[in-house]
Amino acid sequence: FWDSKRLEKVTDGGQLEGKMKNDERKDIDPWALACVDSRANFLGGESFSMTPILDMINHDGTVPTRARVNEDKGFAGSGDVLHLTSGRSYSKGEEAFISYGSLSNLDTLSDYGFVTENNPCNSESIGIRMMRSKPFSVIVFADGSIDSGAIGTLRYNLANEEELEIFSSFDTKGSGLGVLVKPLSERNELDVQSFIASTLAETAYDAKSGAEEAENDGLVSVYLKERAKLLELAIQRIKTKYPDLEY
Repeated sequence: FWDSKRLEKVTDGGQLEGKMKNDERKDIDPWALACVDSRANFLGGESFSMTPILDMINHDGTVPTRARVNEDKGFAGSGDVLHLTSGRSYSKGEEAFISYGSLSNLDTLSDYGFVTENNPCNSESIGIRMMRSKPFSVIVFADGSIDSGAIGTLRYNLANEEELEIFSSFDTKGSGLGVLVKPLSERNELDVQSFIASTLAETAYDAKSGAEEAENDGLVSVYLKERAKLLELAIQRIKTKYPDLEY
């Protein structure tokens, strides 16, 4: 399904390829593993089940879904029964959906082989490498906001000597890291936001270019378009707050 030639089209900074490598199990039959990953449902504890018919119900991340298992309540003798409740009403003949969970487009693409447009649970990750710093990721959430951990890391990495002196007044147990929740200074915060905006713009450009080149591969094209759209939303949020920001 994902040969090397097709993976080359996925200009997402190596997110899909990296997830596939992390999920790879060379000691297990690939077909069997794919069936379990895409079809099994979690029952609690360490239990999973390959439930007949369930895999015919499609995913919609906006549908509240509850599940419970009634033990020894089989329709034809002993056996457990899985009950699913959808938080949405349906008309006769209308397709019913359940939610597979709060899954990003990367999750559904790698585990189920589909991508949802306007996914309310989507998030995008960008790998960051800076001199004299450990690699880290910037996470963009579905509303275009940036994870606070990445912002805090950038505040520290882009701080000047005067701003770094703030940390010297705290003890060695790490309590000083709490100061990164808020901007260190106006200068530092503008540098942080400029760095994020420029990184988002470059990454969005790669995604959009890849989507155009993969126009004959609908799955890859939609995945990259949705990635670019979310990154551009994040840029717009930054520009709204810092209209004169240069990046």
